[in-house]
Amino acid sequence: MSVYLINKILYMTDNDADFRKRMMDDPEGTVKSFPLNGEELEALITGDVGTLYQMGVHTFFLNHLARYEIFGLNRDNYLDRIRSGMEYDERFELGSMPVQYVPKE
Repeated sequence: MSVYLINKILYMTDNDADFRKRMMDDPEGTVKSFPLNGEELEALITGDVGTLYQMGVHTFFLNHLARYEIFGLNRDNYLDRIRSGMEYDERFELGSMPVQYVPKE
């Protein structure tokens, strides 16, 4: 899996204006130029941030897709899509993401 590469693509989308323009003009063609496997490519192209999250892609970088409205993502649908990759938590209904912590052993 190319989690690093997907994170890099998303980082470049936010930090490289020329790359961002390519992503906004032809997102599918742009990501197809990278050596991603079929599952990764499909998840990106369909805007399936829930699956990308489960693969290990960082949520901070995934948010860039909604910020620039790439692959059908936007501020209105991002939370529903990212939550599809997470275990259900009743706090979702309150509009709050659950606090993540590592229990002490």
